[in-house]
Amino acid sequence: MEKALIPLHKPRGVATYHPQLSYCISQYVEKDPDTIVVIVKGLIRYWPYNSASKQVSFLNELEEILELCRPEQFTLIQEDFASLLSACLASPHFQVAERSLYYWNSEHLCLNVLSQSRAPVLLPLVFGPLSKNSQHHWNPTVENLAQSVLKMYMEMDMNLYDKCQRGHLDKERSEALEREGASSTWTVIEDLAKGKAEALARGEVDKI
Repeated sequence: MEKALIPLHKPRGVATYHPQLSYCISQYVEKDPDTIVVIVKGLIRYWPYNSASKQVSFLNELEEILELCRPEQFTLIQEDFASLLSACLASPHFQVAERSLYYWNSEHLCLNVLSQSRAPVLLPLVFGPLSKNSQHHWNPTVENLAQSVLKMYMEMDMNLYDKCQRGHLDKERSEALEREGASSTWTVIEDLAKGKAEALARGEVDKI
């Protein structure tokens, strides 16, 4: 499984045999649930960030695996999973973001993976893309789903929700300041370059 099946997620043509591969992987999980940690980490390692259609297929496979995941197993992969889910929620392709949001429609995942006890680890990582998707996303389905997920966490733990919201706003302000600083730096560089070019044009070599 580790040396042959999981690496089969990497080739460019994985879409042609992915249903059969996903079935084989699920058979391992059903027979030995302890393989879940290795499988999920393998999926994350070979995640197809450059292909939206493959990401949707991988999200389908990952959900099937997590449906069989026990709470103690998920503890070992929860941070890796949360980071991956955050990246998928922030995807510019609406189908990837939409498929990620459907994870919260699974009763099993909501009880065992996306539950209140997991929220302190999961919510800080996914709050940013959830918040952005819930505010004027061009796709109404993505916007409505994101709003529903945020409402669920708000009702679940208001203190945690407020903490994540403050952290998100602070991060946005910090990023805005960094962009302003970078813009100012480039303005200075452009002015210096312009001055140098004008000096060259005038033949003022000594002043360069």
